[in-house]
Amino acid sequence: MLLERKSSCWRALMCSLTVAAPLLAVSAPAAATAADPARSVRQFADAYVPRQLEEHHIPGAAIAVVAGGRQVFAQGYGVAEVETGRPVDAERTVFAPASVAKLITATAVMQLVERGRIDLNADVNQYLTTFKIDDAYPGRPVTMANLLTHTAGFAGGDFGTGAATARDVHPLGAHLADHQPPRIRPPGTRAVYSNYGMGLAGYLVEVRSGLPFHQYVQENIFRPLGMTHSSMAQPEPGPVAQALAPGYRLQDGHQVRAEGAKYGHMPPHGAGFRSTATDMAAFMLAQLTGGGGILRPDSVRLMQSRHFGNAEGTAGMGYGFQEYTRNGRHLLVHRGNIPGYFAIMALIPDRGIGVYASYNGIGKGGPDSAWSLVNAFSDRFAPAPAPADGTPGPLPDVAQYTGTYRTALAADMTDLGKLSSLTSTVTVSAAGDGLLTTTGAVALGPTESRQWTQIAPALFREKNGYRTIQFRPDGLLATENPAGPLERLTWYQSPTFHLGVLGVSLTVLLLSAVGGPLAHAVRLARRRRRPTGSGRSTGSAGSGDGSAVAGAFAVAAGGGRTARRRPVRGPRLAGLPAWITAVLVTASAGSLVAMFADFDANQAEFFLGGSPLFTTITTLPVLAAAGAGVTLVTAGLAWVKGWWTLAGRVHCTVVVLAALAYLSVAAAYNLIG
Repeated sequence: MLLERKSSCWRALMCSLTVAAPLLAVSAPAAATAADPARSVRQFADAYVPRQLEEHHIPGAAIAVVAGGRQVFAQGYGVAEVETGRPVDAERTVFAPASVAKLITATAVMQLVERGRIDLNADVNQYLTTFKIDDAYPGRPVTMANLLTHTAGFAGGDFGTGAATARDVHPLGAHLADHQPPRIRPPGTRAVYSNYGMGLAGYLVEVRSGLPFHQYVQENIFRPLGMTHSSMAQPEPGPVAQALAPGYRLQDGHQVRAEGAKYGHMPPHGAGFRSTATDMAAFMLAQLTGGGGILRPDSVRLMQSRHFGNAEGTAGMGYGFQEYTRNGRHLLVHRGNIPGYFAIMALIPDRGIGVYASYNGIGKGGPDSAWSLVNAFSDRFAPAPAPADGTPGPLPDVAQYTGTYRTALAADMTDLGKLSSLTSTVTVSAAGDGLLTTTGAVALGPTESRQWTQIAPALFREKNGYRTIQFRPDGLLATENPAGPLERLTWYQSPTFHLGVLGVSLTVLLLSAVGGPLAHAVRLARRRRRPTGSGRSTGSAGSGDGSAVAGAFAVAAGGGRTARRRPVRGPRLAGLPAWITAVLVTASAGSLVAMFADFDANQAEFFLGGSPLFTTITTLPVLAAAGAGVTLVTAGLAWVKGWWTLAGRVHCTVVVLAALAYLSVAAAYNLIG
């Protein structure tokens, strides 16, 4: 909170008869602010947003606030275009709000529900004609309600969902049919964020309305609300394209354009959505004033009501909207994030207040800072007393909840996105006095360590705070993110264990890849220096097979000594597969390092569906697996037939075991298959 709330202002707030009064209660002279309701919001935004842009290295932003049934503030900050210095204009500068579009999609669905064209609880296959959703759980079909609450049970994966140009965009229905993810759990059992699910919801709008999705929302949402600078068409109309602020990312401390996935194959989930801050203010007003002429009040209430939660006592899902709590105050939110842009919308329905902000750069931790903005805004304009704890009965030992957790979304991934869970786990530990300590992303916003007090069996509230988490008997940890629960990991699923396996195996394989040729070169040099007829055999040392690899680390255990039996020579190239496998695995690890070294740039390529680097990342493990298979056979033959020295056989065996260890971890993170 930027300014301390004065008690006199709080009394004025409580006595106010207008919905906009919370916005006026931050200035001492209530009469003065009543004449200018935007004044306190401007003071807040002028102090907060420029500091946010500077701290997180973001070029520009636009913010809009609504209250009392009208827009009370809209302002641009920073630059829309770094190269020219063009300033951000809240009314004219277009941004890409990304997944905030899911609220537009949910609104379109609710319109068709009103018209009797869609039944929220009907099997979506009743509406689909060109393809069907797999009947993986007979008797438990996917419904529209499941799609709008992220409970359909689809596997995750965003690889290849973006497009560099509008010409590359696939037709929505064809893309959904060709890229249908597996159903991995019965619908209605867990909320896990699904872009495919929301894309399917938008396609059903197409099917049931008879209009392309972008045309439907233009005619039934944007135009009636006066959102003249908004579009979901790909390409966007000329005036919208001209007003679009480029998205940026940091590279070596400088802002560079985030080229890549500017469009997408599933626009209902946010790809290709364009809008301004003032246009989104119009949408917020519709949601806060009973529908604004595009929805009936009962549809708005239904859309904003809680329909599913991963656990009682924690945030849940409306239709499109996500519940969020700040100091006991109930909010409805949605954030969007794509390369170069992020945005957030937050409504406080019981106060009739809404705030929207959009940004044209990722910067350093930019997307997480959106939650900090919402928190500061809520603290300032909708403060609430901290919730009081009841008197709990006997509480279970908190030690049973300790362990390592990862996001269920990462666990559900069927593509390379699963790699993100290697570095994004949450650790839960007992802190004494019945407290739990979490390290990692348990709450929305910047990652930090937090302590939690048990207020009911398995239900915890943040110490000196308001957030809640709950541990389910099945190992699920319901968090502040209603569509982002965490799963408890066994020891062999732990990324810490996996990183340890990778470290040991790569050490062995790197030494083998580099040391093999070096050892062979040393042996050749020694052989050239031996005098002719010295009585020492040139073919008995090391592996005895004459290859550059088989005896790379082998010791000639008596090789060349007439008093001891000379090791059996294997086929000339029998040791080569071990060296090739070591090289392939080492190169595979190097390709992953290259990806993470410039993650922001490679993220765009990930959404586009590949690049030479991603082809390398997915090809090398397959080749290494083939090499490991041949090496395994070779090692078996070496032991059966007594090839090489004992050290040579051990070395070959260690190489294949290290390769198999690496490949098992690679398979767990979808690098193979």
